Amino acid sequence: METLDGQDELIRVGITCALCHSHVDNSFAPGIGKRLDGWANTDLDVGAIVALSPAIPEALKAIMRAWGPGMYDPRINIDGLNTPIVIPPAYGLHGVSKETFTGDGPVSYWNAYVAVTQMHGRGAFSDPRLSITVSANPDLVTSKLPALAEYQFSLPAPPAPGTADAAAVTRGEAVFRGPANCASCHIPERQFTDVGLDRLHAPSATGMDPAYAARTATKQYRTTPLRGLWQHPPYFHDGSATTLEAVVAHYNQTLSLGLTAEQRADLVAYLARL
Repeated sequence: METLDGQDELIRVGITCALCHSHVDNSFAPGIGKRLDGWANTDLDVGAIVALSPAIPEALKAIMRAWGPGMYDPRINIDGLNTPIVIPPAYGLHGVSKETFTGDGPVSYWNAYVAVTQMHGRGAFSDPRLSITVSANPDLVTSKLPALAEYQFSLPAPPAPGTADAAAVTRGEAVFRGPANCASCHIPERQFTDVGLDRLHAPSATGMDPAYAARTATKQYRTTPLRGLWQHPPYFHDGSATTLEAVVAHYNQTLSLGLTAEQRADLVAYLARL
């Protein structure tokens, strides 16, 4: 939403979920086309956009500009620390009980958190675990959360484009379920995650940087659903793996899997088709 004064000067710009969680299909021209809701906007430099605000102190602007495209820190205005995370997709959430990297709460929990504490919508949010309580009268956010969640649940993960080596994908699935043991946490029958079983994981269990988790309510990380992986590199909460090959290499080393080069390549082929 844009609001203009009498001289046709822009005085306020409103933002929506679609700013960070949608893309376009380039059907008209690069960057122009039909909106693809739920897609992680990995090209968007949120920090640079927010830093345009005159209300942001100069020192904080410099931090935000350094985040780069596809990254955002949803805690920096809460605790003053700086560990930006990858903008995640908002599709493929049907059957996924916890939306965020750290599983702080269900989908509507995070929608409320972002709407109230990040987008500064007029609404209520409370989480005693984080010592955050925001109230508003009238509350214009809470009543919209159920419909928003249902819309998100309706968004399927996009199928991978192009063709693939079917034999490599089949072998990769066998590696996924077998020697790599990915399926023990990324459970295919549970949207490739285990959060529905109320599982979270210590950062040390998978060799993840603990800095962001330490700032959250759970201090742990959830198992990320894998549908649509091809669409939203970089990977891991902090974007530390730029490719699927890097993801596989990380786990092969951290978990001492002992996968051969062929097994790793096949596993990447499978992941790229999810």
